[in-house]
Amino acid sequence: MKFYAEIAALLVVISMLLAWFGRRYARRLIKREGIRVDKFKLKSRHAAIDLEVFGSEDVVAAVKNYAREHHVSVEIARRQARLYLAEIVPKFNLLAYYRFGAPIARALLNFLYRVVVERKPIQDFNERAPKDAVVVYVINHRSNVDYILVAHMLFKFISLSYAVGEWARVWPLNHLFKWFGGYFVRRRYREPLYHAVLRSFVQTITRHGVTQGIFIEGGLSRDGAFLKPKLGMLDYLVTAKRDPEFRSPLFLMPTAVNYDRTLEDRHLTEELMGKQDRSTRSEKLRTTFSFLFKNSLRSMVKRFKRYGYAIVSFGEPILIDDFIREHPSLLSTDFEERKPALQLLATRVMAAISAALPPTPVCLAAAVFLRRGKTIPLSDAAIGAFIESLRKELGESVWLLREKRGEELWEAAKELLVLRRLVERVDGGWRWVPHEILLRDYYANSIRPFDEIAQRGWPDRVDGGRPPVEAAVTVEGLT
Repeated sequence: MKFYAEIAALLVVISMLLAWFGRRYARRLIKREGIRVDKFKLKSRHAAIDLEVFGSEDVVAAVKNYAREHHVSVEIARRQARLYLAEIVPKFNLLAYYRFGAPIARALLNFLYRVVVERKPIQDFNERAPKDAVVVYVINHRSNVDYILVAHMLFKFISLSYAVGEWARVWPLNHLFKWFGGYFVRRRYREPLYHAVLRSFVQTITRHGVTQGIFIEGGLSRDGAFLKPKLGMLDYLVTAKRDPEFRSPLFLMPTAVNYDRTLEDRHLTEELMGKQDRSTRSEKLRTTFSFLFKNSLRSMVKRFKRYGYAIVSFGEPILIDDFIREHPSLLSTDFEERKPALQLLATRVMAAISAALPPTPVCLAAAVFLRRGKTIPLSDAAIGAFIESLRKELGESVWLLREKRGEELWEAAKELLVLRRLVERVDGGWRWVPHEILLRDYYANSIRPFDEIAQRGWPDRVDGGRPPVEAAVTVEGLT
């Protein structure tokens, strides 16, 4: 017994030493790189958050309503509210974020993709923005890899707190995301008490200057096109400005992400098909394990090829204080009164994201095959010329690729598309494989402008949030 006690004591001492050296490393790194860490995230036991959330009039009223509607005591209702808050609040850990999380994220991203981040707009913004400015990065949602990419892209500037969907509320992901500053959001959960707690929490950390990231579309696109922006999180953020003591300027930073390949593309596009045509759960598991096995084997023999580009760019920041002066109804206490201004703000943010969206070689090639390759094969020269024409239409404002000419872009895209068996050589040139048309449309739609998608309109959501089959989008006449 004495031996085991000595071993246990030794392990405790080693753990304490590792934690001490890890925190020391993280602090040195933060000081050396000039990284801004929101001190409010480091408060022990989050006593300040508890105090402000449960001191909110909205939460007090919601607790009373919950008790009345569920026929329980106020104490039980308050206990339920505390459970909701404990689920939401992150447990930011300097050691986990900077010693383990950031290096792992960097290694994983660079293993899978050629990562390109347009850092100059952030540097310029940091130089000219007021020192007390509060910034929220509003991001389009392409893949679950976005969470890692978002943290990676801002690692040298700031530690980011971001809203994570309920898919990550499983062990051990729930602890990892909380350590990295993420807070959980239940989507499509209608309990008023939960939303009162979430709203008060978001407003509290916003008032205290915590830099956040939100995915305004609220989910992943099944057809590759922009989704209709959700108003909930945006509403929680901007209504923090009702507090007269919140005088710091609040900026929304439109953030656009795009990929040559999203890891979930087949799973997402399959949901556009009828249930009878979708893969079964066992088939999906078999495909996933096959994918992991083959790519692990390729990496072991040094034949793994990265999935092309993962790119992040930024639009022009939107100062909420100015928007409120133009649209004072944004702070109305009645949601229906502030909804039109919220929708206008969401549209402005999405338009800025769309304008900043970086094209990738695969997206450009998919758009060309959709426009030109429906009936006859296309030669290498023709595809290169069509990509060059499309590149000029898109302009140079967010061109972050090292390939500059149409033929170079086609060569980069062709390598990936051939590897995935999405295009095939036939007499006369290349054609998109007929049974992979959904993936062609998915990648072509990803560079379709937001205003064009908005004019088309969004299909009604059915089957747990999925669009119906007949609403699948094509990009006829993509410009």
